[in-house]
Amino acid sequence: MELYSIFLVLMCLFGSGLALECYVCADQPDNKDKCVKTTVQCEESQDTCLTHIEWRAPDFWTPRSEKMFYVHKACHTSTYCANMQREVGIRCMRDWYRDWECYECCGGDRCNFYVTLGSTSVIPSFILLVASLIAVLISQLR
Repeated sequence: MELYSIFLVLMCLFGSGLALECYVCADQPDNKDKCVKTTVQCEESQDTCLTHIEWRAPDFWTPRSEKMFYVHKACHTSTYCANMQREVGIRCMRDWYRDWECYECCGGDRCNFYVTLGSTSVIPSFILLVASLIAVLISQLR
């Protein structure tokens, strides 16, 4: 019976360690304070940390119609995130003179710390990695 209890406790600890942990915030003007200090453990069905960035006019009046950033972070499914990226499409242009919004998805614990856009292709990163390895090997051979 004691062995069964120990096994049950270990399984509970192991199971809770598998849940994804993401930063969360809503309608924040920047990626500081709440957006980098508040985390939650995602539900079992949520396999992606989502970051939604908006550049738009605020809901309140501002002189010269100034635009503001709005940062939102949450747990979601990879399907939802991919659908949102596809739906936003060309609106993710980051032009200072027009409203835009972008979605970023990632799948590691606290991977949505930075507000950046994910690479659309891994080829440039792979080429840079290979070039770096070749440079290191050449320098070691001399």
